[in-house]
Amino acid sequence: MAHARLLIVAVLILTAGCSDRDERPATSEPNLLSYSRVEQAHQHSRGDGVVVAILDWQFDLKGREARKYIHPTSLVPGEAIGELKPWHGEWMAEIVHAIAPETKIVPIKARGLKHGDYQENVHRGIRLAADLGAAAVTCSMGPVLYSAELAAAVAYAEERGTVFVNVHPEIVISAEGERGYCKAGDCDKRIIRTGVVAVPEHPVDPEPNRDIYVWAYDLEAHWEDGWGYSNGPPTVAGVIALMRAVNPDLAPARIRQIIAETAVTKNKFAVLDAEAAVKKAIASKQ
Repeated sequence: MAHARLLIVAVLILTAGCSDRDERPATSEPNLLSYSRVEQAHQHSRGDGVVVAILDWQFDLKGREARKYIHPTSLVPGEAIGELKPWHGEWMAEIVHAIAPETKIVPIKARGLKHGDYQENVHRGIRLAADLGAAAVTCSMGPVLYSAELAAAVAYAEERGTVFVNVHPEIVISAEGERGYCKAGDCDKRIIRTGVVAVPEHPVDPEPNRDIYVWAYDLEAHWEDGWGYSNGPPTVAGVIALMRAVNPDLAPARIRQIIAETAVTKNKFAVLDAEAAVKKAIASKQ
């Protein structure tokens, strides 16, 4: 969906017929914050002192919102991180910042105009995020191939307390050379795979190889094509920042466990509940 006008129409349809999709009155526009109970979570945490890394492209390092960034890095030879018109990366960063407004964000350009060494840059970016002490590192740029190199990068991050949050299940190659998403139960359990709930314009079914679901649209409906799967990783990463701020000792495995245990089932989707996750993080303090 490319235009905000069409987006608003879809939202009005949704709020008129599906009361369990948003706890605010039907006259209010649902968004990522209300759908995952982020506003309630803010009573307990705003992400103070936590770092989140975003693997993406097209960040805005010149505007007022650039204050949320630290350690901007481009992994793409010959392409500066703020060189292009801001779009996808900035959209992801705005989601993290809205959910965890006191969190600092490391923008990492991992995909260039020609895409190039995208898979290798994802591995490098995960390791860089871990070295910088990020609680979570996200990828919303498209399919990631599961490989020994990716597994090693995820293990490196896990040891340093960093959770990798991916936009889709990883691509695996069968013995016959066929490509497809990893199956539930076979996917790397150290990675959180996100999804988005069905909306009238984009109906989808729950998938067993996606761990947690979020609302499908962007915060203010002002980004071109500002809906969809890309919203998942930054939403989850923002909530991880809220959790880590109230309990800095939370290990990645415990973070994943809490997110799964506190999810709320809505229309068969396991939906992220930020407030419940933060409360459980507080209760998990030793």
